[in-house]
Amino acid sequence: MQVVLLRSPQRLILGVQEMFVRYFPIAFTHIPIEESINVFSCFAECRRNVTINNLKPINFSVRYYNDFDNKYIDISRWPAEDVDKALMTLLAESKEKELLKFISICYEKKVAIGKDILKTLFRGYSTNGKVNNVNVLQKYCNRVMPNYYQYNGEFFHYLAKAECMRGNSDKGLSILFNAYKKYEAHRGFYRTIFKELIYDSVTNRSEASLVVFKKYVLELSNKWSDSYPLVCFWHMCWKSDWFSDQQLAEELLESSEELQKVIKNMASAMCISVLKEYNDDAAARFLQILLKYKMMDEYAHILKILFAYKLKNRDVRGCTEILRNCDALGVSLPAYQHNQFIKMMIKRKDDGKQTPSKTENFKLKF
Repeated sequence: MQVVLLRSPQRLILGVQEMFVRYFPIAFTHIPIEESINVFSCFAECRRNVTINNLKPINFSVRYYNDFDNKYIDISRWPAEDVDKALMTLLAESKEKELLKFISICYEKKVAIGKDILKTLFRGYSTNGKVNNVNVLQKYCNRVMPNYYQYNGEFFHYLAKAECMRGNSDKGLSILFNAYKKYEAHRGFYRTIFKELIYDSVTNRSEASLVVFKKYVLELSNKWSDSYPLVCFWHMCWKSDWFSDQQLAEELLESSEELQKVIKNMASAMCISVLKEYNDDAAARFLQILLKYKMMDEYAHILKILFAYKLKNRDVRGCTEILRNCDALGVSLPAYQHNQFIKMMIKRKDDGKQTPSKTENFKLKF
């Protein structure tokens, strides 16, 4: 007889015991797993000639023991590492249909799946907008791991993200907003999800989604006193290169006094963040915002930051425009910045050539 080596000897023993229980329920029901293997060879020799109750003999192939869909295989008796390994194998091989079927069997038999694998599946399906698959995982966790299910806020954040990625932003944000109201302990986490969805919506130029986001971020700010999603949304629209996004940022600022206060307190950090991205235009627009809402102290401080940035890049035209702006508005720059500008001009004259500028058309409007 040909001997077949299986990847999991324990699985082979379990399969042998299941085989005996099926064919000889009276004689072998109470045989320990260790003793079941002792009669394996004898049974295997006569398997071709044995037919009990008009049933076909059991297939002893490796595929039989690796086939979780086989009705004679009891997954509930598998070691936890084998269950997780089977799921990861199906995931790696992109066998989505088989993977979902495996989860359905685990659901029916209440077989526990590793938490790390569950999170991996949730993240993958939500990012790809697979709402039905996320629902399957939610249903499984609710039945098999109810405490874990409640601890994670019923995994509504994954469902919301899946809906948004699928293109249904209104429904997705509605789910996330309801979860925000229901699970107060998870609100910090839900803010992060809002930020991720906002970034994806603005960068992917989804005009319809932007209108929906505006509705929810304003409601969170006005009714729940949570301005973080609103600030994130404004920040992404403000530094965008698209005129429609910039107009939306202006509308948000006009409609929210709380947003104006946040911008006043975070003016320096916001300006530095866009200058690190070499976004001079956003910095210039920010100066116009500060001037419009009469935040003169912040305006003067941002001018200093922008002037230092222009000096570092040896942008003569930009520095000259800032100096003109300061003179017109009565804003003074530190003496050391004036000295640095004079030194740069002298060096430029000694070099006998024009210093290249990164922003030839830079101009402040006031």
